[in-house]
Amino acid sequence: MKKLFFLVIAVFFVQFLDGQQVRVDSLCRQAYGEILSLRFVPARKMLNAEKLLYPDNVYVDYLENYIDFLRVFIGENPKVFDALSDHFNMYYDRIDNLSDTSRYKNLLLANMNVQRALSRLKFGQYFTAALEINRAYRMLTENMEQFPDFVPNYITMGVLHVMIGLVPDKYGWMLKIISMKGSVEQGKAEIYRALDNTYKNSPYAYLHNEALFYLGFIELNLSPGRKAMDKLLTYLDRTDNRNLLMGFLKTDIHIHYGQNEMALKQLNALPQGSDYFPFYYLHYLKGECFLRKLDADSATASFRFFLNHFEGMNYVKDAWRKRAWAVLLQNKPKEYQQFMDSVKVYGTAEVGADKEALKEAGSGTFPNINLLRARLLFDGGYYARAKTILDTMNTLRLTENGRTERVYRYARIAHRQNKIADAKNEYRRTITMGEFSPRYFAANAALKLGEIYETEDSLTLAKRFYEECLSLNFVEYRNSIRGKAKEALSRIQE
Repeated sequence: MKKLFFLVIAVFFVQFLDGQQVRVDSLCRQAYGEILSLRFVPARKMLNAEKLLYPDNVYVDYLENYIDFLRVFIGENPKVFDALSDHFNMYYDRIDNLSDTSRYKNLLLANMNVQRALSRLKFGQYFTAALEINRAYRMLTENMEQFPDFVPNYITMGVLHVMIGLVPDKYGWMLKIISMKGSVEQGKAEIYRALDNTYKNSPYAYLHNEALFYLGFIELNLSPGRKAMDKLLTYLDRTDNRNLLMGFLKTDIHIHYGQNEMALKQLNALPQGSDYFPFYYLHYLKGECFLRKLDADSATASFRFFLNHFEGMNYVKDAWRKRAWAVLLQNKPKEYQQFMDSVKVYGTAEVGADKEALKEAGSGTFPNINLLRARLLFDGGYYARAKTILDTMNTLRLTENGRTERVYRYARIAHRQNKIADAKNEYRRTITMGEFSPRYFAANAALKLGEIYETEDSLTLAKRFYEECLSLNFVEYRNSIRGKAKEALSRIQE
């Protein structure tokens, strides 16, 4: 009886401690929603009000750090990252003082480690980022063992398992040494579990948009078909129109599926104002959309705005390249060369688009204007116009890579138009023509064939083409294409 009494007292004390030092109350949940809408001004007002009521509530520290993380991750300004380091350490130390019996302690510290690591990846600090991801993995593993029904665990652990599942083969030995295991499917299942709980259990409703955002980008970039994405779109359509982050995700989905007019409509309808954190990357996306409908003047204006205001490093080289493409569409070769010279000077070459921009700038050759038009129109979903350009091209003037690209573009158009038999034939031709080229056409053709056969449940053929994709020696978009093929093999073998 005495032991039972002390157990009850201990449980009550732990719950009281969480309630006093980690209060996820109504005001904090509202602030959480504003933060994930990128409305930092009202979020800070709510957090300041919470601090006046409960100065020992370290959940406020966590949310203030969340704002700092999004400022760095979206703004990509290394000076801001350095300036906020002291803030991070202060928040981290206050949360670290929680009792080890608190279910929030390891969760919040793990989330902060992941956020810090993602910020470091923006600036090439890979080694320290890996240490922080490993630390987060250990903390969450322990928390899930101690509190297996604590729903927030599953969002971050799901993200970590997806990241682990996408690690290139050449780094697999490192995962074994530090005993980190996970797969994309495992991670997705964990985030879906959390998402479902945000509907069933009102105390976790405030996590809904966060889980949805992660799932949206995972499904968008890794799923072969549209079923999963269509399911998530039903959720996205219910989100608040004031949520800039969800609006960005909807825009990215439309862009990914070649729905250019819908993407532009979504971009023009996105909320804006002084309450929102400046999201200049959206102007880059708008420039992409205008370019894909061959509206060179509007594209130039959007890319110019992005380059004049964005203080980060990623997509800067590609924005200069896209400005060069815009003037090339207007038959201004001299200006094209000037903008391509800027590609060499500004920005970094960390993401695939910037790497390709730098490579094109260093090649000293002009892209074939008709293949460029066909590519842009295809990306925008203007398939009939793109095909007309391919049909009327003078193929005698094309290089070997140009002839391969033309067949590849035919394959992509047929695939998007659901002419699957034609798509299969053209993809196979692309592989035959481009298997020894450093360009990405053959590799992506093999990946797309694998996706077609996977959706048809012809898993033996799917496996064959995913493996063929991995066997090809190409340079362009290598990490992205190989990552998708590797994840697909893991998916169909589970």
